[in-house]
Amino acid sequence: MTARSPNTDLLAAVRARDVALVETLLRSGADAGARDTATGLTALMIAAGQADAPTAAALIAAGADVLTADSGAGATALHKACQGGSLDVVRILVEAGAFVDSVAPTTGHTPLMDALWFKFPDIARYLLDQDAGLNLSTHYGFSLQEHFAYELNVNTIGKDRLLLAERHLKERLAHDGARAEGHHLMAAVTSGDAQAVGRLLGEGAAVDERYPVVNGFNDAHTPLLVASRDGHTAIVRLLLEAGADVNATEPTFGAVPLHKSVYNGHTEPTALLAAWPGVNLDFQGATNGYTPLHDAIWHGYEACARIVMDAGARRDLVGHDGKRPHDLAVEVFGRTHPLTAALRG
Repeated sequence: MTARSPNTDLLAAVRARDVALVETLLRSGADAGARDTATGLTALMIAAGQADAPTAAALIAAGADVLTADSGAGATALHKACQGGSLDVVRILVEAGAFVDSVAPTTGHTPLMDALWFKFPDIARYLLDQDAGLNLSTHYGFSLQEHFAYELNVNTIGKDRLLLAERHLKERLAHDGARAEGHHLMAAVTSGDAQAVGRLLGEGAAVDERYPVVNGFNDAHTPLLVASRDGHTAIVRLLLEAGADVNATEPTFGAVPLHKSVYNGHTEPTALLAAWPGVNLDFQGATNGYTPLHDAIWHGYEACARIVMDAGARRDLVGHDGKRPHDLAVEVFGRTHPLTAALRG
């Protein structure tokens, strides 16, 4: 008789909502990331869909990946939790790093869309409070708000819950508008007005206040990230001198200000940032694992590459594509280029 695998037992225990057995199996070596081959769901997705917060927490504590997608529709555990209807599970997943705007490749649904679809206004409100994007669209052509309007028309039961969710959505839209209008420092940064930036900082403007998420170019960016990206040297200096976080990351690419500056070929801001106390010259972005040195070479900005090299940037770090800065230099500048030669060692 063939023995059952620990992962098979784990999946059965998760489906049975037996958290004590789940914890025992995990301690015995069962894989917290186990996937049911029949459904394509991981153990964490099953627990999330069943609104089983204790089991979800146990699996995450044992290393279950909150970003993994199912093999049927490409949805994440957070999507499943929005179907299951447990705010506790949703909160556990988000606090563990689940991406609130994860898009299922088959439908284009975000978790917020699913929370609305399954009529859980408390989950919708929580995701709205976590800056879930409002200007995203499904793959079948509906914006989030069109998707919501469609649901209001086709649902005859539970419409009161949909109307409550609609109220939360309108509150978030109004709040975003007020935040955007009130973010005077970011407005001054984007317009390149160094005088206004200096005045606002002197009046006590929050130097690292992030812009609201409105599905725009500055979403969740700090002023320094934007000034570095846009090449406003004087503003970069003012922000750094005011205590701006030189290693602040933005959520889209996981980049820091130095990435933004070199990526766009801004030599003066690059020199300021690369020499600033506490800067992480070797920060690797979440989307591709590139350091600022990788980015400078990738986009063909030799001067920026040399600035970060002279500042002491490592040359041996590998991107997600397996490439070191020298490999990119060969592709971009050619094998005989002086920069390529400088990186060879």
